[in-house]
Amino acid sequence: MQYATLGRTGLTVSRAGFGGGGIGQVWGPTTEQEAIRSVHRALELGITFFDVAPAYGDGKAEEALGKALQDRPEPVVIATKVRLRADEMDDIAGAVRRSVDASLTRLRRDSVDVLHVHNRFTQHRGEAPNSLSADDALGPVLDAYKEMQQSGKTRYIGLSAMDHHVPTMRRIIESNEYDTVLAYYNLLNRTAQEPPPPAADIFDNGQIIPLAKTLNMGIIGIRSHAAGALTPSLDRPPAPNDSLMQSDLRKAATLTFLLDGPIKTLSQAAMIYSLMNPNIHTTVPGIKNTPEAEEIARCPDLPPIPPAHLTRLDELYQRDFRE
Repeated sequence: MQYATLGRTGLTVSRAGFGGGGIGQVWGPTTEQEAIRSVHRALELGITFFDVAPAYGDGKAEEALGKALQDRPEPVVIATKVRLRADEMDDIAGAVRRSVDASLTRLRRDSVDVLHVHNRFTQHRGEAPNSLSADDALGPVLDAYKEMQQSGKTRYIGLSAMDHHVPTMRRIIESNEYDTVLAYYNLLNRTAQEPPPPAADIFDNGQIIPLAKTLNMGIIGIRSHAAGALTPSLDRPPAPNDSLMQSDLRKAATLTFLLDGPIKTLSQAAMIYSLMNPNIHTTVPGIKNTPEAEEIARCPDLPPIPPAHLTRLDELYQRDFRE
């Protein structure tokens, strides 16, 4: 396993992290017993960073992680989130406090290491379901998160930066008030790192990774496997109206050339690609069972994608993965 310092937090994290969507049963079925086994196996293989949220299975991910870590001696770094509802905006401080307290109960801990904002950011509050504006994130939400720090319930605070309004997200990051950022980055969409190609049919993540790096924020890679599109087979039926998944599955089908030498599966290739970005301190694919934990934990020991394959990948990316 490789380790990195999570930006200015100073926290040491495994570069292969553990995303809680899997054990929260967001990405295909599992059981609590298997979720606990997968956490134990991850610990044995050197994974130390765990990212969960109340929204992952209505608390199931936090509950499973809390049970799995009980009485374990390994040092870990835990991040969770708060997603504010539209009907909670009149009492943001109270809503954050209640959410954090419930998370800590499920996690069986007195505090977490990082608390992320899990809402989308739009130009104006409510432009998307439960979305927040920059004024929210830099006003009452920030105040509530700082209260959680002052009360000792979290050490650091951060942002989830997926599917956001780019100027709003950049304004929040540029404030330098938050310590970490969850950045959407994978083989099919690298716009958190660089501008999108002119022909690309992808949403723009606003090049937030280099911006966050200049501020020494902790950078956490999310959606490394494109919600399952970048795996050997999708573990659940795609929703009929999920145009992003349909598009990602089409693009992923062009990447079989990456399965070469030690890289045997598309999920390995996806993880290695994220690990190859030196600006990303840790990446947290959703893990739901022991084989997935083992595959992800072993990816840092595999060689990088060869230069010739990276060249072909870039050519495909520039033309929206059309052969």
